[in-house]
Amino acid sequence: MNLLVIFLLGITAVQGANILITYETARRSHQIWITQLAEALVAKGHNITLGGSFSRAIPASDEYHPITFEGIFMAHYKVNKTAHLFANPWRIIHLNHDYNYAICNKTYHSKGFNSLWNYPDNFTFDLILMDMTFGPCLYPLIERFGRPYTIGFTPSALTPYLSELFGNGGYPSYFASPILEPFRDQTFFDRLKNYLFTKFEIFFKKTFEQGAIEKLAESLLNRTFEFGELQKGISLLFVNEYPLLNEPKALTPNIIPLGGLHIRKLQPMPGILQSIIDNANQGFIFFSAGTDIQQNIFSPETKLLFANAFMNLSQKTIMWKDNIDDEDHPFNDRPSNILIHKWVPQNEILGHPHTKLFITTGGSLSIQEAIYHGVPVLGIPIYDEHHRNIQFIVDRHLGLKLDYNDLTEETISASINATLQNPIYLENMDQLAKKFRDQPQSPVQKAIYWIEYVLRHNATDGADFLTPKSRFSSFYGTYSTDVELFLLSAAILTTILTVFLGIFTLLTILSNRSKSTMRGNKKKN
Repeated sequence: MNLLVIFLLGITAVQGANILITYETARRSHQIWITQLAEALVAKGHNITLGGSFSRAIPASDEYHPITFEGIFMAHYKVNKTAHLFANPWRIIHLNHDYNYAICNKTYHSKGFNSLWNYPDNFTFDLILMDMTFGPCLYPLIERFGRPYTIGFTPSALTPYLSELFGNGGYPSYFASPILEPFRDQTFFDRLKNYLFTKFEIFFKKTFEQGAIEKLAESLLNRTFEFGELQKGISLLFVNEYPLLNEPKALTPNIIPLGGLHIRKLQPMPGILQSIIDNANQGFIFFSAGTDIQQNIFSPETKLLFANAFMNLSQKTIMWKDNIDDEDHPFNDRPSNILIHKWVPQNEILGHPHTKLFITTGGSLSIQEAIYHGVPVLGIPIYDEHHRNIQFIVDRHLGLKLDYNDLTEETISASINATLQNPIYLENMDQLAKKFRDQPQSPVQKAIYWIEYVLRHNATDGADFLTPKSRFSSFYGTYSTDVELFLLSAAILTTILTVFLGIFTLLTILSNRSKSTMRGNKKKN
């Protein structure tokens, strides 16, 4: 009986928790990941407030309270992503900073954020789930609501900055930074370049970018902040990773991999789309540049190259997701087997057995859906993690890569045919899909468990029982740099002394022999 009472108390301790989920990213694909988590928490009986660009993707209810950070998506959409195509990695760090700063500035000025900021002084949340993908923009909310339990999350893979921030020892030199072109041979100079670059990126974000956003927050919110102290209280980090989807790597206990959290059970498709795919008995090809690629990256001329290549696939049905309306599309006079829509249910399309190929730029969420459903990939990487994701596909023979700078009708047609006609890609994808789906619990269940774990066990001060000492140690302490320098110095000094002693001994021997020879010569004379 006593055990039953204790068990029930443990349950009620986390039921009906008042939780704030907040994000400043304006990427629609990230919103899918976030709303999946929000819906699951509501289903568990928690009271959810969601602040972000697409908070109203879920209808408001007694348990769900959306707050829209308006204007951020348009600010995001107007950023010219083509600059990333021609910039070197060092320049991309600064471009990303300019973007992060601009989005954060827009967030602080939005009516939605300010309505949240101006909640009654005595209003509290039991826990905050906070997007940390682009930096510390939302840290002020931790201070504003009295430093409640906080969990960070990113719908992207683990970055060098977040890895080191949570004590995970930075980023191994044998994994290329998402900003760098992926390397395959792992030569010494590849690893040296990656090491120097990632250390600079971490330093830049921890000092320059964090300091700049902290000053921005203080000036716009009329309050002082210590971002360094606030981030120490963030208990856990949820990352969109899974060993089968990313390069396996060691993770500290406070970093929870939730790769594929956004993948839902298949639902009936709207309108006649279900009927079209059901009748595509010769195979269905899905082409999507994702939700984050601007139209000027795929120009009308480039789109015509794809259109002409698709015309040679008359036996296939092609679904082309494009943000341009049909009447404005550069390829209006097209065969009936080519369909163009601004929005389609990607998860359902990839999950249909008739879908034989996915043409994508390589966003992490899209690649995860392709793997989960076992669909071979033809990747056209554009920027950031696209290159790493598509290299992952190529290295494991799950599909092919098409160079953005080498897009012609011939290369597009050849790549599509090569991917479709070689059965190895489908076979490998099918095997990987089975492994990916074979998990002890779903990513959503895993996320809910750890959220309620933090609530049950009063995870204050950064959940110190899960946090490695490396999170709060100095750089040289974490990496034993001082010890290694001492040992290296001792080895060098020992070598110098040994050489010096050897030379001195040799000179002494030679000197003694010379003197002995001179004495012998004197005796003869």
